[in-house]
Amino acid sequence: MEPNVHFNSNSCETKIQMESKTFENKAFEHDDGSLDKTDHFRREDRPGSMYSVRSNASTTSRSSVNCTSGAVRCPNMRLRQFFSYSSETGFQKAEQEIKKILLPEKDGQFIGNWLLIEISNWDFHREKIVLLAEKAFYVISYDFINSKLTGYKRIALDDLKKIKFGILKYPSSSFMGEYKYGAIKLSWDNEENISVFQKWNPLADIPFTIFTSHHILYNDKEKETSIYNCDEFIASLEYAMSKLPQGSNIEFKEEPIEIESYASLSSILYNQNWLGFQLNRNGLNF
Repeated sequence: MEPNVHFNSNSCETKIQMESKTFENKAFEHDDGSLDKTDHFRREDRPGSMYSVRSNASTTSRSSVNCTSGAVRCPNMRLRQFFSYSSETGFQKAEQEIKKILLPEKDGQFIGNWLLIEISNWDFHREKIVLLAEKAFYVISYDFINSKLTGYKRIALDDLKKIKFGILKYPSSSFMGEYKYGAIKLSWDNEENISVFQKWNPLADIPFTIFTSHHILYNDKEKETSIYNCDEFIASLEYAMSKLPQGSNIEFKEEPIEIESYASLSSILYNQNWLGFQLNRNGLNF
């Protein structure tokens, strides 16, 4: 069954980071060998956090898809550059608008929304809002600079064929280095049905999507803020699937998620320049 899709984005989407064997990108790596790996963080003492909703996923038995080694960091200087984090244009303002696209009779009740990173089939990383209801989820493109919704895709939960979560990895013959965190992959068609043309055509509609936590989560003030946390989305999605009559028939398991990228200079440049995120770039906003 084809998902119900709406999309009309013409916005300039805009980065994330990964380590490459040929291109170094150390912006989020903590190179202090004396880093104390013990987490003394207390939510009650986190001054400046924009949201007070605490993460609960850490209380479950499920493996986290987040980087827990301290290798990924979001310093305050980078945090202030995200328009999605701004008190004037950020996620809190976007929440009010995106809920208007819900179709209560068709989607059921609202469950939650998150600001995550979507990883494309071509390994491009983009900031997306994910909205979850009882019977569907939406992948939303939002212009945080001009505070407007620019496009969205709706996928019915009963259209899903397979859900898997786990560490992200490249093929063994890839020159793309390694990921330091995991993700969740949702597929609404069997991957065996994806043609070579679809897989390598950047304009093709691929019947799956991959999400990981937003980098804002790796700022000390926000490490327990649920809206940036992919673990929270996974837990909420599993709950929603359990309520569907056919939910038990949909595969939901933990296993590595492979990104088929071997030596992609375009994705390295795209991601290392944060082109999938809307940032204040020293006066240039895109």
